[in-house]
Amino acid sequence: AALAAALAAALPALAAAMAPPAAGVRKVPASSLHVSTPVPWLRSVFHFSFADYMDLRRMRFGALRVLNDDLVSPRSGFPPHPHRDQEIFTYVVEGELTHEDSRGNRETLGRGSLQYMSAGKGVVHSEMNEGDATCRFLQVWITPERRGLPVSYGSHVTAPEQRRNGLLHVIGGTGDGPAPVPFVTRRGPGAVEDGHQGEPPQPQPQQQRQQQQHQPAIRLAADANVYIGELEHGVEVALPVAAERMAYAVCIEGGVDVNGGEEELAARDALMVAGGGALALRATGGAQGEGGTGAHVMVIEMAAA
Repeated sequence: AALAAALAAALPALAAAMAPPAAGVRKVPASSLHVSTPVPWLRSVFHFSFADYMDLRRMRFGALRVLNDDLVSPRSGFPPHPHRDQEIFTYVVEGELTHEDSRGNRETLGRGSLQYMSAGKGVVHSEMNEGDATCRFLQVWITPERRGLPVSYGSHVTAPEQRRNGLLHVIGGTGDGPAPVPFVTRRGPGAVEDGHQGEPPQPQPQQQRQQQQHQPAIRLAADANVYIGELEHGVEVALPVAAERMAYAVCIEGGVDVNGGEEELAARDALMVAGGGALALRATGGAQGEGGTGAHVMVIEMAAA
């Protein structure tokens, strides 16, 4: 009887977790995310249920199953552990991260680098911070379209100028990703900047063409795309989200204004977008005299669940 009562109580939350996301834009405040400190050398922030954290309302978002924001102390890290049937990528924000796996791959990557692994039929790997500074990275798991795929590994290093003032398409999938809208500089919502001296720099035509024509170096076995951008204060970028698509955006550093004031994101806040429309992000951090990053963002665009 007690078990039946517990199951009955859990059913509404389970049904909500399985239902398609509501159309529109919904902020996911950093304060609502689960913080895990299982060992002294690790601080992890979980966007979705993971390890010892279980919340039926946060099981996934479309094909996005895991997004962890990890801080790993120097000379520490994750010893060898197994994975299977997940498309896993890691984006390094600070410090250096060393990957080693049972397929003989070993590589150390720094800020702006991506490491990708299709776990498929099964692989064992480790992730270590062998340096003297704290390493921060985002690890993301995407559910593949098929199980039992061959195991594969890859990496890609992006240059700062590639990430600067645009959305760089770093990871593609089984479909074509939407093209980011060329960026503009604004002094505030709806006001296009005229480029006076002292204002954020205007885009160079060659840089715009490179960002629009860039082909992702990594491909997932899922209908998903990943974009990265580092924006100066006042710079706005946009990504179209079709009606049958959805997107999950993370403000890694700095701050952003979303869709002309619809939402405001600070560092580590996230955003769910479903049901179509444009996703416009304007950097609000790093104002003159404040220093720091205007905004450092990641957008994961995917097929609707």
